[in-house]
Amino acid sequence: MNKQLLVLLITLFGITSYTGNSQTVNTDKKIGINWSGLVKTDFMYDTRQVVNAREGHFNILPAAENLVNGEDLNNQSNFNILSIHTRLKAAISGPDFFGMKTSGAIEAAFFGNSDATVGELRLRHAFVQLSNEKIEIIMGQYWHPMFVTAVFPGTYSFNTGVPFQPFSRNPQLRITTKGKIKFIGALFTERDFQTRGASVSKSGIPQFHAQLQLGKAAETLGGVGFNVKSSQPNLGDDNLTSTAFIGYFRTKLGKATWKAEATYGENMTDLLQIGGFGTAGNGDFVNNKTLSMWTEFSGDFSETMEWGLFGGYTKNGGFGEAITYVNGFLGTVENAYRVAPRIGWKSGALTIGVEGEYTNAQYGSIDVNGDITSSTDAVNNFRLVTSAIYAF
Repeated sequence: MNKQLLVLLITLFGITSYTGNSQTVNTDKKIGINWSGLVKTDFMYDTRQVVNAREGHFNILPAAENLVNGEDLNNQSNFNILSIHTRLKAAISGPDFFGMKTSGAIEAAFFGNSDATVGELRLRHAFVQLSNEKIEIIMGQYWHPMFVTAVFPGTYSFNTGVPFQPFSRNPQLRITTKGKIKFIGALFTERDFQTRGASVSKSGIPQFHAQLQLGKAAETLGGVGFNVKSSQPNLGDDNLTSTAFIGYFRTKLGKATWKAEATYGENMTDLLQIGGFGTAGNGDFVNNKTLSMWTEFSGDFSETMEWGLFGGYTKNGGFGEAITYVNGFLGTVENAYRVAPRIGWKSGALTIGVEGEYTNAQYGSIDVNGDITSSTDAVNNFRLVTSAIYAF
């Protein structure tokens, strides 16, 4: 287990006890910590080998054909049981900072940073927040602005719709205005989720994101956003500039909720999107373009039963010119789609959920024009997930 995080959590628990006692003596003391989290166990069965993280827990796409003597070795099933999605969060409150309310959060999970460290603590979120009636400021590690916390898939599978849904957590400075019309602006870099084959930090320029959001999550909400990233493949190289766009909404349809989102961008491997960048014949770097979209319907059958239906599609737009080298993530996937229905039973703090996840992927190759063309048969996987989720 990561000793630093363990020590930090023990220290925070001690502070909780101390501040709880000190408040009875000094009413001016306003430091406090509230603990929350979840214990989650997933039972997972796949009909095919998959591209994944953490021993198959984070399912991305079915693996491409691996033909040996005419037999596809990846056409084999897999089963696992894991509890590494379990996590713990400390929400911290404190005195005002020049008239602005202050708070903070530290959250860790047992997901590890690689397959070799599965079961060890991994930092998810760590940030300080300032707020007043007009704005909210976040400083620290939090969700990428293109992971919209008001509009994301509610799947039981931990992949949360990847690779159709952007997914990343980033160290950042974010400012959000309040009201029915919100502006979100963020400067950030990369940590656990990084651009494949290039460095944002070494470019000397932080990523920038601007987003406009209208409405309220409890009613109807929508938004659009723009992202620009500079990254440097090697020291001394010119920076590669990549842009991305997002549009999303959610609304109520009777007792059901409808969500939808679309992204289009360049070199979005840091968001676990297919694609990347390549090198042209003249040595220039060229972005790969990717379109992704998803939609979801969800609701409750009753106070004790919930349901959902997720659907996603992604398309590799290629490079637009001839390239000689590719750096990316599943860069030869021509397209992929997923359909995932789910149903859950909930009572008190416990939810038992069952989800079927059918994913189809068409692998291809890069032609002389930099386009992705289908070169093999499509492969598919059906994952059956049963999750026990105890939230506290």
